[in-house]
Amino acid sequence: VDTLDWKTRDASQTIQTVLEKVKDGDIILMHDSYESTVQAAERIIRRLKAEGFEFVTADRLLLP
Repeated sequence: VDTLDWKTRDASQTIQTVLEKVKDGDIILMHDSYESTVQAAERIIRRLKAEGFEFVTADRLLLP
């Protein structure tokens, strides 16, 4: 899911984009260069964990 966080720099918009589009197995693209993205990430992680999503590192996805 490309959040376009670098373009909007708006935490609420980033959150909305992720929650509308994310599904099992997706990778969420975000940039930690912006405070708004960091704020959005914290809220997204809490929300998706509560919904049962599991977060893994990219290298784990690549392992057979």
